[in-house]
Parts: sequence; structure tokens; C-alpha cells
Amino acid sequence: MRRPELLAAALIAALALVAGWNAYRYPSGAGYDVAQHRQYADLLIHHGEIPAKGTHTEYYTPPGFYALAGAATVIGEHVHAGDPYKLGQVLNWLVLLAAAGVLWLLARELFPGRVWLQLSALAYFCFLPVVLRVGAMFHPEPLSMLLTAVALLLAARTLRRRDYRWQVAAATGVALGLGQLVRAFSLWTFAAVVLAFAVARTWRPLVVVVLATALVTAPWYLRQAIKYGNPVFAVPTKHEPIWERRPARFYVGLGLPHVFTDPFRPQFVNEAIPTTYSEVWGDYFGVWRGNRERQSLLGLLPTVLAVIGWLLLLARSLRSPPRLAVALLPGLGLLGYLYFTVSYPTPDGDVLKASYMLTTAPAWALAFGYAVDRLPGRLRIAVAALLAASALAALPFLLY
Repeated sequence: MRRPELLAAALIAALALVAGWNAYRYPSGAGYDVAQHRQYADLLIHHGEIPAKGTHTEYYTPPGFYALAGAATVIGEHVHAGDPYKLGQVLNWLVLLAAAGVLWLLARELFPGRVWLQLSALAYFCFLPVVLRVGAMFHPEPLSMLLTAVALLLAARTLRRRDYRWQVAAATGVALGLGQLVRAFSLWTFAAVVLAFAVARTWRPLVVVVLATALVTAPWYLRQAIKYGNPVFAVPTKHEPIWERRPARFYVGLGLPHVFTDPFRPQFVNEAIPTTYSEVWGDYFGVWRGNRERQSLLGLLPTVLAVIGWLLLLARSLRSPPRLAVALLPGLGLLGYLYFTVSYPTPDGDVLKASYMLTTAPAWALAFGYAVDRLPGRLRIAVAALLAASALAALPFLLY
């Protein structure tokens, strides 16, 4: 193996160790809405039923993850009877490793020969706190993220290699559809891929992608539309214009200085920017443990690089369809997240969970790598050394 492959293998091995430890140590009943996720999996796998509205808070969530996690739990009942749900966490450990591998392939596909970009993107993903935190839970978001990465890889290969066979386009559509059968937040990925194909004017493959996605998702969306009147998110909301549902501070509040001195609830409640930032790099809602103040400081430089890299990548991908889906996804994810959090306001701000944007993590990783790769030689080495030191300083937090 060449040196880049060895370094990539080392990063994925580090992810395997950290995420494996977290899956082992993190309580299977802890995390975001985990009790509801476990009940859903049990009901689906043992009784063949999807929860109904009024009896379960996750009735609007597709059953993809719960089918796999429920099967893992059944195995756990035989091999780990004391806590069978641990195998659901092991499932997400495997999902994280697969997602890292797909991200590496995607970086090599879109940016061949740019080793700094490839390795920086992989390192960003492997040490991103929100990825490791949610990946330790009994939770559907990591699987949705993996399917997003697979869809992006298939779309990139189709457009870059001009491989317009219907089988490849159908596989892309199936990956997009399966993602939507895990979480509706995968719709952002579908939009990004469709726009990339449209810009490339590859109309026949685009039709195949859309049809394959529709065939995979139609049973679920039809069921929800017939049963609840809304195929995507059948939750009641306020009967008022969307622009009146949040005060101005929700959009512009920065939470200073608490975002660095006390980055956890109940500080800056219902302020989107500091809450989301604290969720990405720390633990705003208190489901983890460790030094959250240090995490907020350590996350500042990588956040700046990722945002700058995304804007540069977007500007330079508007005429490059193979990269366009990746370049569009962070922005579409932010818009979708904003629409969701504005549409469904809550007094305690618990809709502002960065896990809802976990599907965009591979794209943000590539944007970060793009920024690092664009730095001048000596500055790039200095920044890489600083970021490596930051990752080591964050390790006590990343390990539960």
C-alpha cells in the first residue's frame, strides 16, 4: 500500500477504536429519544407493526433503520441477553466505518491526486464529535448518513466517468430511496443529486434515478399520505405564517460569551447558531460527558475552514456537475434544517439538534478538505499540525 492509503487506513482504524469503545461504554438507553427508537424496533420486528399516531412519538419516521436494528436486537437476545440493544449500537459502529470508507472513495473519485484534500476530509469526519456521539446511540441518523454517502459516490461516478448505463442510475436512485426510508432528512440529498444531473443535462439517467427513488419510497409515502395527510412529516404545527413563528434572535443570536464559557442548556435557548454549533462540537443537550467548553474552542478553526471550503467548492462546482451534488448538499441541508426548526418551534429548543443534519457530514468533510488543500504549502502544514493537536486534545471528550 502507498503512504496515503496507509494514512487513510490509520484514520479509519482510529475511528474504529474510538467508535467501538463508545458503542461498548455508552448506555444503550441513553441519547436522543432512544426509548422511542427501541420501542419502534421492538414493535416492528416482534409484531410486524409500525407505530400509530397518538401511541408513539416516532410514528412519522420511516422503518428502515428499525428493521435492521430490530433484527440486531433479536440476535442480541441470544448472544447478549443482558442488554440485547447493544447490538443496535454495534450496527451503528459498523455503519460509521462503512461511511468513512465510502467518504474516502468519494474524495478520491472527485479529487484524484489531491492527497491533502482526501486525508483532511477523512480526518475531519473521523474526529467530528457529532458523528461519534450519535454513532454511539441506538439511533437512525448514522444509517441515513451512510446511504447519503453511497448515493453521492454513485452520482459522482456516473457524472465524472460519463457512465450513463441505466443500471448505475437505478442503483443511485435505490440508494436515495433507501435513505428516505430511514429518515426524511435524506430528501436534501435527493434534491442535490437531481440538480447535479439536471445541470449536466443527462436527462435519461435522471429519469431513471427519479423513477427508482419513487419506486423504493412510494409504499411509505402513500401510506403516510393516506393515513395522516402528510407523506413526509405528519406533525401538527402552528397556524400562522412561517416567518412569524420565530423571533429575530433565533436567526441572529450568537450566544456570546456563553457559547464558549457555558455551551449547554439552558444557555442561549432557541438561538439557532450557538445551539447548533454547540451540538456539532460539544453536547448542548447533556447526553454525553466531558469538557464542553474546551470543545467549543477547538471547533472554531475547523468550522471556519469548513464554511470557507464549502463556499469555494460551491462557486467552483457550478459548472462541474460531478462535484455539484456534494457542493450543494451543505447549503440544502442548512435550508432544510432551518425550515424544519422554524416550522416546529418548541419552548426548550430541542428541535435544534445537529444530528438532523448528519446526512450532510460527508459533504462538510469534503468542504473542509477542500479548504485545507487550498492553503499555501507552509501554512497548510502549520494548520494541519494545529488541527492534529486539537484532535488529540479533544480525544478525552470523543471517548465516552
